[in-house]
Amino acid sequence: MQNSPNSNKIINLLSDQIQEEWSPHFEPVELKLGQVLYEPGRAIGHLYFPLTAIVSWVHILESGASSEIAITGREGIVGIYLLMGAAQTNHRAIVQKAGSAIRIRLSVVLNSFNQGNTVQKIFLRYTQTLLNQISQVSVCNRHHSVEQQLCRMLLLTLDRQDSKTIVLTHELMANLLGVRREGVTHAAHRLMNENILHYSRGNITVLDSKALEDRTCECYSVISREYDNFTNMPC
Repeated sequence: MQNSPNSNKIINLLSDQIQEEWSPHFEPVELKLGQVLYEPGRAIGHLYFPLTAIVSWVHILESGASSEIAITGREGIVGIYLLMGAAQTNHRAIVQKAGSAIRIRLSVVLNSFNQGNTVQKIFLRYTQTLLNQISQVSVCNRHHSVEQQLCRMLLLTLDRQDSKTIVLTHELMANLLGVRREGVTHAAHRLMNENILHYSRGNITVLDSKALEDRTCECYSVISREYDNFTNMPC
């Protein structure tokens, strides 16, 4: 069931009629860790619906410094900006967790979206949840500690997968959070010493997710609550 198109929340919200119209255009793909799906300034003609894969949206400055502004997993779609009239993005979409996804041509989705039916309602509501995540992450990165940010990032990743083990190195976590590697290492060691996490060779296993929630800031609950509202929306 993990690789079923309906394991993606947006596809699952679509009517049977729309799913039937789109299904001949569904292209199952396997996304590799580190694979770049979208690059600033590059026009792309496909959308991705992650099933087991997780994709990070990263903003890169002229200096080369970067920071993750949002993640997308089985709850959403990668490339939503293409439905809003933009031909390209200012951010990089890079696969944070390898896994499966459904790829579909933009023209297929755009045809349904422009009809102004429930498809448009679903995608516009998803856009609201994504903007909420971006704004909340921006505030979190500015006002909360590295440990709180790390906990928030790990929890949001857990919500988008079934396993309690996350494949992330300290260096990658630091790049995603836009902080020094030493700060991430110290924060991770504190959580390991309290038996909240176990870390081995780039594999982070969450031993106590409740304790992890207690150590994070309010940003996690704000983001997760918004996505819960989206997935439970009436159609």
